Amino acid sequence: MSMKDEIAQIMSLVAYGNACLQGKPVSFDKNHPAGFHYGNIRFVEKVPKDLLARKTILAENPNLWFNYLKDNSVNRLYLSFQPSTVLGLEDHIGSAFVGGGSHWNIIAEKGDKCDIWQTKWQMEFGDLKVYYYQAINDIDLPKITKTTVDQARLYLREILKDLVTFTIKSELDNWEKVFQTALNILSEEESIKLLQKGFLPEGCFTSEAEQILVACDHAWVFGGMGSWNDVVRVHDYDLYTRLSANLYDTLCKSMIAAINSYP
Repeated sequence: MSMKDEIAQIMSLVAYGNACLQGKPVSFDKNHPAGFHYGNIRFVEKVPKDLLARKTILAENPNLWFNYLKDNSVNRLYLSFQPSTVLGLEDHIGSAFVGGGSHWNIIAEKGDKCDIWQTKWQMEFGDLKVYYYQAINDIDLPKITKTTVDQARLYLREILKDLVTFTIKSELDNWEKVFQTALNILSEEESIKLLQKGFLPEGCFTSEAEQILVACDHAWVFGGMGSWNDVVRVHDYDLYTRLSANLYDTLCKSMIAAINSYP
């Protein structure tokens, strides 16, 4: 199991966007490993509720969006997330459903101002469309708390250790292997080779940041039937619930720390 396409794509877009804003010759094209539904990615002012309504398109593809950001005096992108209660479910459970889970945001810094971009993946007449839209524009830049890569690795390592211990006590051998593998990745110097080539712009991120992303991808166990969310027989169900919520929160914050570590 691996992280949702929506999360992988928005992380990679922020990374490539920042590389472009730093003047690096990068391209996010249809062959990009996070270019899911590339032909249907649009950057718009807003996503209208009426599917037949006209959409104001600001950029037809990611590379044109990078140019749009430059033209609008954006100097840096930040990735952020906020909990959601749209489906009435905990985010680690709701993330298995389209539109569920946390809201992922892109903060586009413009000096002491910023725009907030959000994403919406929706079916339109049998075709999946990916919209990045301006949820808020030209507001005061919020205070951005940056978790360091070292801090993120520490928090991630601790929750993974707790889950390995929990799965051993609950005799969940397969899940023990999943969490132990993710834990091992944080200690292996060669683990960065597991990150798909081209997912991040070349030469921008430290090996530690890449390590975190690989470990998070392996530890992303949230989904539908057969996923970690579907586990029932455990030695302590209340602890299982707390650990699951903590894992989800830690994975999200760790991925954000890794992506926001550049530039």
